[in-house]
Amino acid sequence: MSIGLGEAIYAALKPILKIYVIIFVGYLIARYNIVTVETSRGISNMVVNAILPCLTFNKIVGNISDKDIKEVGVIVLTAMMIFVTGGLAAYLTKWATNAPKSWYWGLLFAGIFPNISDLPIAYVQSMSNGSIFTSDQVDRGVAYCCIFLATQSFLMMNFGMFRLVGLDFRQKKQDEEDHPESVQSFSPPEKKHEISSSQNDNLYHSEQEIKLSNAGAPHGEDQNSLQSSLSESNVDDDNNQQGPVPFRQNSVKSFMMNEDFTSQHSINSQDSFTGSSSLQHIHTLPSISNSLARSNSLKSNRRRSSSTNTRRFRHRANSQNVDDVINEYSAVSRIRTGEIDLSRPLSLTQEVGTGNASMGGDQDEEDEEEDQELEEVNMGKVSRVSTRRSVSQKKSKFSQFIQKYKLGWFLYILINFVRPASLGALLGIICCMIPWVKALFVHTDVHMHQAPDGQPVLSFLMDFTSYIGNACVPLGLLLLGGTLARLKIKVLPKGFWKTTVMMTVFRLMVLPIIGVAWANKIYELNWLENEVAKFITILTWSMPSATAQIYFTAFYTPLEGDHLQMDCLSVFFLAQYLVLFITLSFVMSYTLKVDLKV
Repeated sequence: MSIGLGEAIYAALKPILKIYVIIFVGYLIARYNIVTVETSRGISNMVVNAILPCLTFNKIVGNISDKDIKEVGVIVLTAMMIFVTGGLAAYLTKWATNAPKSWYWGLLFAGIFPNISDLPIAYVQSMSNGSIFTSDQVDRGVAYCCIFLATQSFLMMNFGMFRLVGLDFRQKKQDEEDHPESVQSFSPPEKKHEISSSQNDNLYHSEQEIKLSNAGAPHGEDQNSLQSSLSESNVDDDNNQQGPVPFRQNSVKSFMMNEDFTSQHSINSQDSFTGSSSLQHIHTLPSISNSLARSNSLKSNRRRSSSTNTRRFRHRANSQNVDDVINEYSAVSRIRTGEIDLSRPLSLTQEVGTGNASMGGDQDEEDEEEDQELEEVNMGKVSRVSTRRSVSQKKSKFSQFIQKYKLGWFLYILINFVRPASLGALLGIICCMIPWVKALFVHTDVHMHQAPDGQPVLSFLMDFTSYIGNACVPLGLLLLGGTLARLKIKVLPKGFWKTTVMMTVFRLMVLPIIGVAWANKIYELNWLENEVAKFITILTWSMPSATAQIYFTAFYTPLEGDHLQMDCLSVFFLAQYLVLFITLSFVMSYTLKVDLKV
């Protein structure tokens, strides 16, 4: 069937319009805090661990068979070509534009991995009206997209390539280790505690005054000054209040147990792990003296500013940004203390893990020892955090075998196959490649006994995965819009606009041209035997960078200090999605009229 040029342009543009409308709705949902960062993370984990595996399994089993093994291999080869070519484009961009050194690996990661999950699936599903492709062809195209996605997921998580993002933070970590005194351990991160701003300011400035006054004082003098400040506070209280001293001391004690004060002190203590141990003692001095001297003023200030703080909190809640994303995903403190070991697989049931996956055996014993030792640290029984397993600990034969032959990398890959996103694709490929197993799920040319309704015995599993998997793309696009809504640009290196422009041109203009040439060549060689595979190949070459990099970057970003890597990434994604509307429309219109000749 042949269509006109105008119809081809509209057919290529219509899916993009639908995608952008869904992204815009996600933008509004995040902008008005209908879905918070914490909720978005929960939804994202649900999509990655439940909905996406269902979609992948259903489309692969239902549309790919053992006869298509050659096309599956070509798709995997094409995915590798996309990753390598994108990485070379990022390297050329770094060399030509003198991109910042602190975002070198982040730029490479953005060039290597495109967004080949929800965007191409949503695009091809929008063309199932029969004017271009039939519904069966569209389902087959979605299956090809799932193969692309599985290949990228294996590289990111099973082979640990997400750790490339963390290499940009090595220099900063080294500087902090070499100069720990330069780290402001008393500066609290932006946490979502409902503490009044006036109380924060008073406590903070009081800490500064006490630190200056006690800079060179020994421990004994600290206690004397503390006692004198207590006595002076009692005198001041006698001038302002009436009643026995024990009653006023109990009031002060109750103020010390106030929830707001406890939250503030816990934040400062948690953030001081990079500083010296003497700072932990200093933290208690200004707290007590300041609470006695200013208890009445803080109470009155809290009353006066309660309505103002309520309005500020509501405004802040309505405008969550990338700082909230960093606060939610950052695991720098756990990486530094050893709670998270990056040489081991992260949590298998989360998109960005909050801890290490349990590997059984000795590893579980090690985790128990680490938890027990951390509890002792919190109780003051030890002075330094040390979560490494002792060398003398007994090891199982399996662990000894892994260590002897240096097979830790193989164990890392193997364990990550248990990740639901990887497992769904792996099971789908295994089932579809075995004819009699596939016949249990869908109708094939293999004779199998059918259920009483004339359907395959396990067809209910296909119905289940289809029903659940249909929610994958809409939720993914809504989350994408929310992610873009929270991006914020603070400070950028000089001349970074050159890096952004050049990489955007490479990603959305040059790589699609290479993709068209590659797809035509392998189609001529009969490596791809249908037009849907050719269309999906060109579509995948035209995608922007993977938005999952935002969460990986937040995972490695410290709560304190600048967020240069996140600022660079924000500009990078905003530029790509502003241009994607034009470039993708042009590439797909050309593909439909020239390559597919519709």
